[in-house]
Amino acid sequence: MSLFGKLFGKGKSQPYVGVGTALTFKLCHSLNLPDWNEGLPNYTQEEVAAIDRELSGFQKRVEQAAGGEVVFHPDVVPQTQRMLAGSALAELARDKLFQSEEIPTDWKPIASTLLKAWVSGLDPQYLLKLGDLLAKVGCKNEAKEVFQVVLLFPTYAKNLWGENDGELLGQIISEAKENLQNLN
Repeated sequence: MSLFGKLFGKGKSQPYVGVGTALTFKLCHSLNLPDWNEGLPNYTQEEVAAIDRELSGFQKRVEQAAGGEVVFHPDVVPQTQRMLAGSALAELARDKLFQSEEIPTDWKPIASTLLKAWVSGLDPQYLLKLGDLLAKVGCKNEAKEVFQVVLLFPTYAKNLWGENDGELLGQIISEAKENLQNLN
């Protein structure tokens, strides 16, 4: 079983994860994204710092709410850490995108960070941001492929959310379809 299969799939076929993982490997190579080694992410110091801040902030918030020290069950720690890492990376990329009104000429590190965010948390909203960035910098075919993966998300939504949020799921799929239509 592959690394991503061990982390996210555990045996059952997940088109969203499988196709997204294959696209991750492809984009890293075809776009020559920084900080990827054979399709696996390496994290910059800035990314590690963002992840560490998110993890420690989460721990502090939980302990404050509980009124004391909180220790998490080992079965939930890896998935919680991945989701928090994805959130931290997406926020870092978003902050870089909004530093100026224009798309930065050095967009590849931002695309790399967004792809790492997706790999960490499998949140389709990270792919929507990546696809939007790729479309804006002229990588229209790659953007289309990213949006096509988002369209597979309904097959995985329950795994990520525990239950389907029909309204949010509908918004995500509508945005992906609209972005695809705008690229044609």
